[in-house]
Amino acid sequence: MVNSTVFSGVRVVWFGHSSVMLEADGMRIYIDPFVVPRGQPPADIILYSHGHSDHAAAAPSITTSRTVLIGNNCKLPVRVIGIGAREKAGSAIIQAVHAYNIGKPYHPRDSGAGFIIQFKTARVYFAGDTDVIPEMKDYKCDIALLPIGGTYTMDAKEAADAVEMIQPKVAIPIHYNYLADTRADPLAFKAAVEAKPGLKTDVRILSA
Repeated sequence: MVNSTVFSGVRVVWFGHSSVMLEADGMRIYIDPFVVPRGQPPADIILYSHGHSDHAAAAPSITTSRTVLIGNNCKLPVRVIGIGAREKAGSAIIQAVHAYNIGKPYHPRDSGAGFIIQFKTARVYFAGDTDVIPEMKDYKCDIALLPIGGTYTMDAKEAADAVEMIQPKVAIPIHYNYLADTRADPLAFKAAVEAKPGLKTDVRILSA
């Protein structure tokens, strides 16, 4: 397995946990850069989904004086984006959307966000730390980055239910097998998606 894939002109790189990089339209966007290794190219934009230390981590190795920092409910010096708000960055439009737990205490409603990033050729949904939530039925995207680790988020089977709601063209599992209590099998996620009748989503498993 490799740690990157390309769909419709958008390159997705997964570094582990919830740390990803998106490249499209001459822009480089990092999200929750907790485990980004040194030596990566600098960011045009860094997005922070919420304030937990395994997400809202400063990343000096990819930050320059031109890097735009955008976040929801984190204590870093960022441009704050509220749920439902949109930010234009270069040719991309970034929208913050709901991300929260149902029946778990870790991520109450409005304590963090997911993001939908509209590039010229594709829309990417980064779910953030969330369970399956009713708002997902309104989220339209080509690529969905979904947590499968359970405990703090939905698990693999629940993430497959989210895929069924969202109907992306590509789904990529993230937020698993980094923390001890987020153990998950991405092949179980893939199998659960492929078992959904009529669902044509391409599950792409990346290696961290």
